[in-house]
Amino acid sequence: MKMDGLSAVQIVAIIPAAGSGRRMRIKGGPERQKLLLSLAGKTILRRTLEALALPEIEAFFLPVAVEDRALFAEELKDGGIAQEVFFCTGGPERQDSIANALAEVDRWPGWRVSPAQRLVVIHDAARPLVEVEIIRRALAVAQESGAACVAVPVKDTIKVVGPEGTIRQTPERQTLWAAQTPQVFSWPVLQKAYAQAKLADDKMTDDAALVERTGHPVRIVPGSYRNLKITTPEDLPAATALLQAGETGKKTPSVVEETAAPGRRAESALRVGQGFDVHRLVEGRRLVLGGVEIDAPVGLAGHSDADVLTHAVTDALLGAAGAGDIGELFPDTDPAYSGIDSTLLLREVVVKLGAVGFKPVNLDVTVIAQKPKLAPYRVKIRQRLAKLLGLAETAVNVKATTTEGLGFTGREEGIAAQAVVLMAMTSFSCPKA
Repeated sequence: MKMDGLSAVQIVAIIPAAGSGRRMRIKGGPERQKLLLSLAGKTILRRTLEALALPEIEAFFLPVAVEDRALFAEELKDGGIAQEVFFCTGGPERQDSIANALAEVDRWPGWRVSPAQRLVVIHDAARPLVEVEIIRRALAVAQESGAACVAVPVKDTIKVVGPEGTIRQTPERQTLWAAQTPQVFSWPVLQKAYAQAKLADDKMTDDAALVERTGHPVRIVPGSYRNLKITTPEDLPAATALLQAGETGKKTPSVVEETAAPGRRAESALRVGQGFDVHRLVEGRRLVLGGVEIDAPVGLAGHSDADVLTHAVTDALLGAAGAGDIGELFPDTDPAYSGIDSTLLLREVVVKLGAVGFKPVNLDVTVIAQKPKLAPYRVKIRQRLAKLLGLAETAVNVKATTTEGLGFTGREEGIAAQAVVLMAMTSFSCPKA
């Protein structure tokens, strides 16, 4: 796998959840918030957020009705989603809600790249069955073209009917696709579309249509008929059946079957990687471990911020994927990495490996140092690493030990770190050489 420089884009997602059809009555029961209904043991909202919780998507923006904000906040208070979730004010129409969310996205303090390098995913909160592979295809197409719309070919013959109830036209079915979400756009493309719509007072049914109005081409990304939008009570049992069929139909996790590519061997779907790193302690440097700054009189020497723990984790990920090591990808001879935050390098590796089908399952790390004591920082380090890897905190373990005064760590000359990671191959794509 070849990685040139830092990741070129940052990605956030807008998940509109304030539609007029947001409430539903099931079998004569009380009217309830549709997105908080249970779908095979989890709410529709949580399943949708979990489906979108790819490590390359950094934050979620949810436009919601004022009266629903407390309900949604209560549903998500227990965490389990690595991304930050920001609630925005929902508008009377979907388009108004997206416009409000875009204003919040524009003000987001997490941006590290220029507007031209930003991608915005827009996905219906009521589509909880979207598949990871489809999301990543849409991201790749949008990064290349600026606009991507997931859609599926129409199966039925479509009729254009006039107000008098008679057929006026029968379009060629081969040219018709049913639009779904996610739809993904570069920030300049989406911002222009919404600015133009505001001036013209345009109201369209989806964001791709607004972009089309500007003249910017929108590329279709083939989706899945499983990507059902839950709109009526009848959709719930259908979604439950699709979800259960997908779960029971999964192949054994120990083997990936051969693909259509001739001569390709099946490989283990689970891969283990280990990483180890050492840095010297010196005066005049910050001490950063796992992306968390440690209060200490000395820091670690290195070309980057010398975060020895993050370096070990990065090498463990690369090792599991058979993709080289951190020194190959981010050489200390390159001035671009001078003083760089090592978590940015880790994030790039997570994104790149994810794009070719590797996803972390769990992480175990050990810091070897005589001083300082890391007990006060372990929870913060664990939380930071979990967020960077897109894992639940329970899937990350952070340990610290000393060498009882022996060796360079015992003499307080340096700090060492080792990491072991389990990776799952979520798709069968080989890294490019």
